[in-house]
Amino acid sequence: MIFVTVGTAHFDPLITAMDKYVQEERIDDCVIAQIGRGRYEPSSFRYFRFISSLEPAYKAADVIVSTGGAGTTMECVQKGLKLVVVENTTLMEGHQSQLIGEMARRGHLLWCKDLENLPVRIKEAKETSFERFVSDEPTAHLYILQMLKNKGTTR
Repeated sequence: MIFVTVGTAHFDPLITAMDKYVQEERIDDCVIAQIGRGRYEPSSFRYFRFISSLEPAYKAADVIVSTGGAGTTMECVQKGLKLVVVENTTLMEGHQSQLIGEMARRGHLLWCKDLENLPVRIKEAKETSFERFVSDEPTAHLYILQMLKNKGTTR
């Protein structure tokens, strides 16, 4: 099953492309989509707008296709899920590209830069083992403690 999510925003170009690829049988998997506030309603697969948790869909999906929102991206890469990301270019100043690019460079996801290549990227994702993202240990508190200690010795 391919799960497509646009998060809390909308991205009709992605939903429209998926609908077209399913109709053309370029994607023959079962597809379910979370379309958010989008205007386009697909005719080739089931969809919903919002749900309290995407966790059941993540668990059922073989591949997740998302728009590069930080929340969805981090949820998926921390779980090591098979994730294909299409940047939502309708949002502010391309801020998603920095996160997507870095996560792709580190092997946590596949970046689909052209919707025409989406069926190929989904197939690649099925055959790829992704690195699970692990956060660094927080260190800000250590720096603050060191600064406080240094301040106490400079009097």
